[in-house]
Amino acid sequence: MRICDICKSKEAVYTNHMLEASLCSDCLMNSIKRRAWSVLRGELRHGDRIMVAHSGGKDSSLSLLLTKEFSDEAKELGLRIVSVTIDEGTLYRRASVELARKLAERLGIRHMTVPVSEVLGFSIEDLRSAIPRGWKRNACTYCGVLRRQLLNAVAREMGATVVITGHNLDDLVQTSLMNLVRGDLNAFAKTMRHERKYEEGLIPRVRPLKYVYEREVASLVLALGIPAHLGKCPLAQGMRIGIRREIDRIEDSEPGAKLRALRFLESISSKLEVSASIGRCSLCGEPTTSNVCKACQFRREVSSLMGIEGELRIDLDPIRRAVASAFRY
Repeated sequence: MRICDICKSKEAVYTNHMLEASLCSDCLMNSIKRRAWSVLRGELRHGDRIMVAHSGGKDSSLSLLLTKEFSDEAKELGLRIVSVTIDEGTLYRRASVELARKLAERLGIRHMTVPVSEVLGFSIEDLRSAIPRGWKRNACTYCGVLRRQLLNAVAREMGATVVITGHNLDDLVQTSLMNLVRGDLNAFAKTMRHERKYEEGLIPRVRPLKYVYEREVASLVLALGIPAHLGKCPLAQGMRIGIRREIDRIEDSEPGAKLRALRFLESISSKLEVSASIGRCSLCGEPTTSNVCKACQFRREVSSLMGIEGELRIDLDPIRRAVASAFRY
């Protein structure tokens, strides 16, 4: 049995190869909490109405737990929290929705589920079944764009002032490198920026786990028995998988490489100017940097794939009914 190198008394559950130290669950929690609370302390404001994008996976579940503990500790801020799960209608999500609800109930936080099928008129599972072999995009690509727009729409309709997401250090490095490969400097700069900036119609996002390794999250969730789905979405495909594999390989041979890369990318992004201005999509009215937003462009493709006549648009009525009293409890 390996003993924790910090407290010298409990069994270690995680080894930090960068520091060459093994940590027990309590010491690992304290380490993660210091980093997460530092982000929350710097970005949350008095009276914030917080929507936690809670998929039921390990990262978003730990983000919810840490945000709730921070809120309890910083009572003077008067923070209010709601947990929201976007249900894409896949078997993977079906398993995690119940875990999300269970954790929110344990923490005394209101939990809401927004079914994609009610808002968009189809589920991601329906879309996956309609995509022919050799199609130019996979279900994961469509899902990512549509989910991001839905999360923003739900947050805006419920009157949230900030959205908490579960993006960890690994996620941010992967996304930044993907944006660089695509040559999308605006997306790269926005991903890495620190400041909480309000843009018309877009709810600011805060990522408590931005300096926390994915392996740390998984180890802590397992050790503490936090209700969470630990698997990866089986629909995940594309560039991210290859980039993740290569970055993990580098980290294994050069411990701390991901953190150093993140700090370096943050430094670069701080010197870039984001030129794109936010306007409104001519079709759906949602915020976008172009005349027609990416989600509407994708919905046009979905209409063609699924044989649906007319434009597929967001039906906000189910959202409005669900969130009418989100923070009144």
